[in-house]
Amino acid sequence: MAGVDYRFELHGGDEVIATGHLSREQPLEIGDRIEVGGQPAIVRTIEPLLREPELRLVLRLLWDGS
Repeated sequence: MAGVDYRFELHGGDEVIATGHLSREQPLEIGDRIEVGGQPAIVRTIEPLLREPELRLVLRLLWDGS
C-alpha cells in the first residue's frame, strides 16, 4: 500500500505557526493526535487539494499536552 501525502498547517490559537509536507504510511483521521516538530497536535481538517496529489491537513497545537 502506498503512503498518504499531506500539506499541513499547524495552528496555535488563531494563527498558523508552521506549514509543511508530511507523509504517512497509514491515513490520518480527524481527531488523531500526532507530533509535528516535537509538538503534540490534533487533526482538525482533512480535505483534497484541487489538482494536487496531497491532501490539506489542518492541525491544532495541543497546549500542555492536553
